Amino acid sequence: MQSIGIDLERGIKGGLLRFSASRPSAYGLEMHLSTIHRLTNEIRPSVVVVDPVTNLGSIAPIGEIKSMLTRLIDYFKMNHITAFFTSLTEGGHHEELSDVGVSSLMDTWLVLRTIETDGVRNRVLYVVKSRGMPHSMRTSLYQLTNQGVRVTADSRLGNRRGSKEG
Repeated sequence: MQSIGIDLERGIKGGLLRFSASRPSAYGLEMHLSTIHRLTNEIRPSVVVVDPVTNLGSIAPIGEIKSMLTRLIDYFKMNHITAFFTSLTEGGHHEELSDVGVSSLMDTWLVLRTIETDGVRNRVLYVVKSRGMPHSMRTSLYQLTNQGVRVTADSRLGNRRGSKEG
């Protein structure tokens, strides 16, 4: 991750950051849920990232995934843990529709997209919703630079050329 200006090694060595990865097909939803609960109880994190929830679609029907994620989200909320879930969508898919049907449980929902205008590809982000706080309805450009992620309020697309940093 050094390429975008984030030093993860320091967090890992300092015990502030831990990765746990398993393939969705390694076992069923209940075992994934149980493993997350066990790790959460062991580590006691303040923030958890689940990336991506859409991969669970390869092992179970949407209804079962929604049930499992609802239980997981409730567990995190009851334990005052900030949870960050990612979801991958295919090009042309309407990003504001939740593939796993848990968008109503999310407090904040961000969408990242790549938009091409006049031959220039721009990375944009926008807030679909953010419960309990005011937020902009505009898109914002973002870049991955040597200094980290840079978000700009400028949402004009098309005439901007890519940065040599990113």
